[in-house]
Amino acid sequence: MTTEKQWPVRFTGKPAGVMRWLRDHGVERVRLEWADYNGIARGKAFTLAQFERGLDQGFAFCATVLAFDIEANVVPGTDFAESIGYGDFTVLPDFTSLRLLKHERAAAQIMGELVWSDHRPVEGDPRHVLRKVAAAAKVLGYDAMAASEFEFYLLDAEHKLVDSGRQAYSMQKRAQWLPEELVLLDAVSAHAEIEAGHYEYGPGQYEINIRYRDICGAADDSHLFRATMKEAALAINRRVTFMAKPFDKKTGNSCHVHMSLWRGDHNAFADQAAPMKISETCRHFVGGVLAHMKELTAIYFPNANSYRRLVPGNFAPISLAWGVDNRTAALRVLNETVSGTRVELRVCGGDAHVHLVFAAYLAAGLDGIKNRIEPGPMASGDLDFDGKVERLPDDWGRALNALDASNWARAALGEAFVRNYLVVKRYEYDNWRRTVTDQERNTYIEWL
Repeated sequence: MTTEKQWPVRFTGKPAGVMRWLRDHGVERVRLEWADYNGIARGKAFTLAQFERGLDQGFAFCATVLAFDIEANVVPGTDFAESIGYGDFTVLPDFTSLRLLKHERAAAQIMGELVWSDHRPVEGDPRHVLRKVAAAAKVLGYDAMAASEFEFYLLDAEHKLVDSGRQAYSMQKRAQWLPEELVLLDAVSAHAEIEAGHYEYGPGQYEINIRYRDICGAADDSHLFRATMKEAALAINRRVTFMAKPFDKKTGNSCHVHMSLWRGDHNAFADQAAPMKISETCRHFVGGVLAHMKELTAIYFPNANSYRRLVPGNFAPISLAWGVDNRTAALRVLNETVSGTRVELRVCGGDAHVHLVFAAYLAAGLDGIKNRIEPGPMASGDLDFDGKVERLPDDWGRALNALDASNWARAALGEAFVRNYLVVKRYEYDNWRRTVTDQERNTYIEWL
């Protein structure tokens, strides 16, 4: 097995050397994966011999998996199911994403690039959408850097709370669940440098900070972090949920996304001589993100439960505003150092699709830079209870309609992606709004 002491252990060589690297590290299986429109990991685990046989031409997979809803029902009307006779696309291993696993013995994991049989990219693929936007940043001369912070609940095997009370940042509470924490953090250290973790605001809730890196790598790391966290919990008879609002009257789970743009070694968001030490580039980036937030709401809040988190007083920003080090603003600008100057998108829940959120967030910011969009006055104070500040959209149906009506989003993220994403999400929305819940039945059945 590997002798490296520092995790993650990623492949950094050329494709011709990949098989030797795998054998040198004792790998017996390679997991080839991608993410569907709900951020669920899909793929197969190949023997090393079979993985080697498919390196040149890629691996055929049923394209229908990109038409799955959250419960893996096949959604009609996409480009990936009945319209192509439930045929295949090809998955090409992306060697820049290859890494060793810790929670699965003798296994490596690699993300795939989805292409059609003629090697045209599958433009609806979430990873393709992000790579397209990252390439647009490079055209403007920027390298986008990003990092995520995830909150999650530790649960028992029946998805019930393992703890009670509220003790944010308590080291004693952390010690109470230390055996579980160490298992989970050991597993996810295969994907990213974990900078910090703490016991959060809800009972059995944690937050983990992942170190920043290039935006495409950071999205893969974040996706695999979340998927691996859930897998590792199964092995110790626990469960983990990143659901945005899993419990009534308890704080929800967030996914905070930090982003900055760089020109070589220069952080383009920092300007020590400017007001608040943030550059004109940073200010316009913020302006673009705010300007496009309504039409991107359906990406930032991808399911019915996402909107239940948007209530005042629970550290889930509901105001369409920005501020410097203000946790109640949708965008929190941090300017403590030149290299650390960045913009934090605070609206998303833990259920967010990281590739799509990173892409939408970056695309909106780039549009702000190109069109010199001003963000308006900086907000201050507790914005949750400021009735003068515009609120974020809080209705799933209207959010889907806003995305559908956005010609800008279709141009920035790709028409094929927006169209297929809307088909899947409208199917989920229609199922949700037609479902009678137990709460509704218990409230109304006797009296109506």
